[in-house]
Amino acid sequence: MPELPEVEGYKIFIDSTSLHKNIAAFECRDIRLLKAPIADFEKHLIHEELIETQRIGKYLFIKTSGKKILVIHFGMTGRPNYYKEKDDRPKFGHIVLTFDNGFHFAFENKRKFGWWDLTDSIEDYKAARNLSDDARDITLEDFKVSLGKRKTFIKAILMDQSVAAGVGNWMADDILYQSKIHPEQKVQDLSEKDIETIFKAMKHVIEVAIENDAHHPDFPEDFLIHNRKEGATCFHTDAEIQKIKVGGRSTYFSPRWQILK
Repeated sequence: MPELPEVEGYKIFIDSTSLHKNIAAFECRDIRLLKAPIADFEKHLIHEELIETQRIGKYLFIKTSGKKILVIHFGMTGRPNYYKEKDDRPKFGHIVLTFDNGFHFAFENKRKFGWWDLTDSIEDYKAARNLSDDARDITLEDFKVSLGKRKTFIKAILMDQSVAAGVGNWMADDILYQSKIHPEQKVQDLSEKDIETIFKAMKHVIEVAIENDAHHPDFPEDFLIHNRKEGATCFHTDAEIQKIKVGGRSTYFSPRWQILK
């Protein structure tokens, strides 16, 4: 699933290709991908422009020249595509905007878990879904406050979008690996220093992923992502990576490096 770094890359791509162009047509092959009636998308997008993007976690908000803000969630396999010739439309480009300049913006969505929505207010949309500030922007103090209210495993908390919007499964595993914190460590048993270490690791993982366009092979060699499978070898200890379930999600960790207190 696209997580914060991937969606940041999509934001940059859209910024560089699809803004400030008049929308001449809107097409959707499957209305199940729309959270509002198709007539609303036609009314609020056609003859308008996409003018500014804002990302909060895995959600991408695109302000238009009209009254509505477009909301995109990329689901499992969603991604943007910008092309000119009709024959170049991607196979799974189920939603397409056509611009006056003859180019097209397609929303590729192979498994159809991604979707589009419309909203009047980003802040209202964020509040309705109990999203925190973006994990890239959240402050240490806000992070401490969020964790102070919780009494469960740190891995599950990191993936809670009301705590650190944008952190997904592989990111949470690598954040804890970089922190030397066991994924089943209870939040109430973490010291203030532990929390600060996790916060710094979260910021580090995010920035490394964005700098490398979320291309995992280019990440530093001490990142868990390179060995994130059961039976692989821990970079630091040579111990075997173990797989467990935490909060219903597959979780990978190094038992000698991440010792449960």
